[in-house]
Amino acid sequence: MIKFNECELKIIFKYSKCNEKFMEVRVGDTLLDPQDGYATYTGLLELPAQVTITTSGKNHRYDTKVDESGNIYEDLAVQIESIKLDSFDLNDKYIHQKINILTESGETHTTSYIGFNGTININFDENNVFAQILKANN
Repeated sequence: MIKFNECELKIIFKYSKCNEKFMEVRVGDTLLDPQDGYATYTGLLELPAQVTITTSGKNHRYDTKVDESGNIYEDLAVQIESIKLDSFDLNDKYIHQKINILTESGETHTTSYIGFNGTININFDENNVFAQILKANN
């Protein structure tokens, strides 16, 4: 029997180094290990579900480097490159405009570029993968 409420979640992260280190990223209890500046999380979901991404390890005083004009030339950060449910991509609008991070200082930012220590809660609130993909991509 096929269960339409079960799916595979795949998230690809792209890391930016600063001071020869990467930001720490956890998806649930899984600590990711970036290789060549990328890490992939893969896990099974039973919908509806909430996925929590936690970022840490950034010291804003030392882990963002700016030039004399104020332009950032090195930043400790991670970017969500893609999210897939059962090989179906969640679109760019979802990735860039519907992901919110709550920073340690209590600010909320809508972004896929995560240059803050904080928490992202992604809510997949539909009870089947097809409805969830349609909802996310609209």
